[in-house]
Amino acid sequence: MKRLRETGIFLLLWLSILLIGSVLLFFCGVTISKFHLPIFFFLTGIIYIFYKRKDSKKEKAFVLLLSLGIIIVSILISTFMFDRSSDGNTYHKDAIGVLKEGWNPIYGSSEDFIQTREDDSKDLTEYSIWIDHYAKANWIIAANFYAFTDHIESGKAMNLISIYIVFSLIFTELATLFSRKKACILALITAMNPITVSQMFTYYNDQLVCLFLFLAIFCLIKLDQNLKDKESWGIYSLTFIILANMKFNGLGYLLVFSFLFVCRYLYKAYRQKEFLSVFKKLCCIFIPLLVVGIVIIGYPTYIKNTIDHQNPFFPLYDENGEDIITQQQPKKFLEMNNIEKLFYATFSKANNLREHDQTELKIPFTFYKEEITPAMSNDLRISGWGIFFSGLLIISMIILIKYYKAYKKESWILYTLGITVLLLLVMSESWWARYTPHFYLFILLSVYILFKYGKHTIINWIYIGIIGINTLLPLAGNSYYTFTNSIQIHKNLKDLSKKEIIVNTKGMNGIIYNLKDYNIKYQIDKTITGTELYYHYVEYQEQDQ
Repeated sequence: MKRLRETGIFLLLWLSILLIGSVLLFFCGVTISKFHLPIFFFLTGIIYIFYKRKDSKKEKAFVLLLSLGIIIVSILISTFMFDRSSDGNTYHKDAIGVLKEGWNPIYGSSEDFIQTREDDSKDLTEYSIWIDHYAKANWIIAANFYAFTDHIESGKAMNLISIYIVFSLIFTELATLFSRKKACILALITAMNPITVSQMFTYYNDQLVCLFLFLAIFCLIKLDQNLKDKESWGIYSLTFIILANMKFNGLGYLLVFSFLFVCRYLYKAYRQKEFLSVFKKLCCIFIPLLVVGIVIIGYPTYIKNTIDHQNPFFPLYDENGEDIITQQQPKKFLEMNNIEKLFYATFSKANNLREHDQTELKIPFTFYKEEITPAMSNDLRISGWGIFFSGLLIISMIILIKYYKAYKKESWILYTLGITVLLLLVMSESWWARYTPHFYLFILLSVYILFKYGKHTIINWIYIGIIGINTLLPLAGNSYYTFTNSIQIHKNLKDLSKKEIIVNTKGMNGIIYNLKDYNIKYQIDKTITGTELYYHYVEYQEQDQ
């Protein structure tokens, strides 16, 4: 158990150092290189050994070797499994590619960098507005993997590593409260939920926001029980730095949960007549954390956006900014308020076709044949938390009501759910599952209550089983289709290796890095038609045809 936890802590520390070190080197004019990944692993090892100097050499060696093994296995799996998402093959890969090739986001724009190329790809700058202004933590980490392996798909290893981190840290902590079986189940459904498993082989970053937000909330809850828990503060701080720079909404959720839990800490301190000492302690923690996480590590995004556009979240949340939501939602949603959208998106048949005008309500726990394919999507819009989520949500409400007298002494439960409800009501696009990871807290907390206060009945285990099935469908579907398609993509790219082709990227600009990785020489012509490549995303013609 200890080794499992220590490995999770080591990997979290490593990802944090990889991000922090890369950004600090950007300030020095040093861009991402092949040596970043092993050097920062070595540096993390030195820090870990010093921190755990009282542990035996055998224990420390085991943690380092297990961590290295997890990294290697994650790289191998991710390299084989090609990203089949549209977002991943457009601006995500584009950003990772330019970072790997030497773009420094502190001192220049990606558009200027791309235009210095000597081939046709110098004109592929349509995603620069997102690359320059969006949060960059996942891109920077992935670019380090890419630089080390020379295979752009390898950067997705951070997804599998992050799942392991969250599972290991939550499981080992819950094992002190429950049996290992219950702790494993609760940690597993936290780390592997419908959002994370549907995106684990893609460059979507919503799954990472989900994972690190759950870990941050877990730490905040632990600190609510013991504000002097140094290890929880350490895990929270590393998580804060990563999550704050992962995505705009990730920073927003993190700040809201953190602020409201800090208010709770201060209120409890006030009642115990320790307000001033606790306030000083919290200031000593959060002020440096905000400076490091947002001002320094977030400089390429939040500070530059503020300097250039007077808006840290440009091009979103800006009167002249980009609207990425309206065209993505059912037309009927344009006439609805937040609550109506959330209701219909939760209690309707699974549907991922944005142009559909209708959302068809269904009875909870029922499913239809036409829902199966959408449910395997990387970005399911309607019933995005799974085809059984509406029923699971109702059962979670029943559990919360039924066991209220038993868990009311754990006031953090209702407090956490209160924050969740507040965010669901305030956020305009709560209906879109991948943008609202906190919604799943209803399921997680209901299972916690059931395990702690419920009896071992068949009905309770059926509830747990349906949660598993709800996650298993996107997990199995995505894994199967990604695996089978990846076999074909590997074959196609290998057959084209060292050949010259004319390619129509059709907006999937990130795929040019796959071509480069396989030494395929290309020219770009956005008008040609030919053989489909990489699912249906790209079309090409061989030069000698």
